[in-house]
Amino acid sequence: FYIGGNDSMDTVAKLSAYFRSMDYPVTIMGIPKTIDNDLVITDHTPGFGSAAKYLATITQEILRDCAVYAQKAVTIVEIMGRDAGWLTAASMLGRLSGRPVPELIYLPEQGFSNEEFIDSVRRELAIKPNVVVAVSEGIRYPDGAYVGARSDEVDQFGHTHLAGASNILRQLVRDEIGCKARSVELNILQRSAAHLTSRVDITESYHIGFDAVKMALSGENARMAVFSRKDVDWYQVETTSVPVHEVANKIKQVPKEFLTEDGIHDDLLRYIRPLTLGEVKTPYENGMPKHFIFA
Repeated sequence: FYIGGNDSMDTVAKLSAYFRSMDYPVTIMGIPKTIDNDLVITDHTPGFGSAAKYLATITQEILRDCAVYAQKAVTIVEIMGRDAGWLTAASMLGRLSGRPVPELIYLPEQGFSNEEFIDSVRRELAIKPNVVVAVSEGIRYPDGAYVGARSDEVDQFGHTHLAGASNILRQLVRDEIGCKARSVELNILQRSAAHLTSRVDITESYHIGFDAVKMALSGENARMAVFSRKDVDWYQVETTSVPVHEVANKIKQVPKEFLTEDGIHDDLLRYIRPLTLGEVKTPYENGMPKHFIFA
């Protein structure tokens, strides 16, 4: 049972093909798990709901902090998402409850322009002293180049190494506008903040793993367990499976119908919100959250 995202499902496909070629009886099942929510076919991925909950919460806290200052300032919050903007979209969840949200948002699915960015920031600063911007780490220019690319470096999977788009945009604001600017790169906090997990996410994570085991015992092989959202008046999913080669090395981006010229539709937020619902009681010991310790 191989748990992970796109690269992990590619591994499942390759190992399954290898064992078939060797006529060796090994069953391999893929179980989705990535906060990026960028696996195709499955409605969503375990981990995304909790990360979305964290991002929606921390964005509200950043907005509260920024709101108390009268000095003109721009705060750029960088959120994970190399090729898909699902997580960055989650920073806007407060809008469904009538709460403040970032004034500007930029996803990898939309081409980025330095000039249009600066124009938008100037326009917002003319209205209020503090502007909060949510950006995906993978925002890119119309020619496909990442804003935060670090030369030609790549990681172990061949992905372009990103150096921090928020730092580049912060300097751009300072150079072009001259006001106070700061960048907030949440980095690994987005995937490790266990104190803000979603009950729905944790419950579904357990069930899809359990179902993957049942699928393997029933004879399924070289497949990935997936969620299918049922067409009912309330949120409900069922677990099925698909051949893993239909998932490996494919990216599920935010659909165009969820995007607007200057942001995102509420329909995207309504898709995300059910995945963030419910809280998990965190055990504490001596004032600190008690975590599992792996030997």
